[in-house]
This record gives sequence, structure tokens and C-alpha cells, in this order.
Amino acid sequence: MENNKKTGNIFSRLFKHGDTDSAGGSIVSFEIITLNTSGMRFIAEYEIVMKSGAVEVSQYGIRYSEGEKTRVLEKRAECSKERMLQLLNDCDVISWDGFYGKHPKHVLDGIMFSLEAVVNDGRRIKASGSENFPKHYRDFTNGIYEILNGEK
Repeated sequence: MENNKKTGNIFSRLFKHGDTDSAGGSIVSFEIITLNTSGMRFIAEYEIVMKSGAVEVSQYGIRYSEGEKTRVLEKRAECSKERMLQLLNDCDVISWDGFYGKHPKHVLDGIMFSLEAVVNDGRRIKASGSENFPKHYRDFTNGIYEILNGEK
């Protein structure tokens, strides 16, 4: 997606602030969000944590050596709580709870994901899929990449 220069992040153009799926409501707070993605040649983990009023977004590469799994920090950035809440709600992440995207027939390769989040004072959200994603998934991942790359 094209970078939205000085006019705010890409989600401001795509959605009205605060609009959410009527079944899910909105996210008003969160503790931790973990997004795992993997493909043929990579495994990545994105961790979003609330820390003293600011949000810390970390990208880890997952490496295996001698049967041991190791998380290697690749990038880390901070953003405001408001920016992350807007991203979560613009992408309607709360409605992803229970999503299971079965791998499409005749597709030989692809990206797998799993998301776990603790929001709104203890509500747990879980979603997963294999080359099958919930609505606004790519908008959400693009927003994470913007934050990690220091884009406004």
C-alpha cells in the first residue's frame, strides 16, 4: 500500500475512526498481542505490549539451532496507545476471535499466521489461518510494519 505521507496512517483513509463490527464491539485496552507468521523460509513473531502508557512493538525472527527455538530481536519501536488502539479497531481485530482460515485446496505454498491477544481487562482473542486471513489482516500487518519502520 502507498505510504500516506503527512496525512496520518493508512487506516485513517480506509475507515471511519471507531467503526467496528457490531458483533465484536471495540478494543479499549490491551495487555499483549502476539502475531506469529511463517512461510517456507521464515518464522517471525510480532509482540505488542503496553508499557507505562506507551506501546512497544517488537519483531523477532525465530531461529532453530540444535533443536532449540530462539527468538532474535530484529526491530523494536514505540508508538502511542491511541495509535495502536486506532489500528486495532480500524482493522476490527476483536471480530477475528475464533477465526480459523483453512488452507485453500490446490494452493501448494503460503503464509500461516496465529494471533493471540489479551484485551479489555482479560478478554482473550485467538485467530489462525493458512493462506486464508480475516478481513483487514493485511491492513493490520501493514500498520505494524509502518510503526516498526518509523512511519507516521
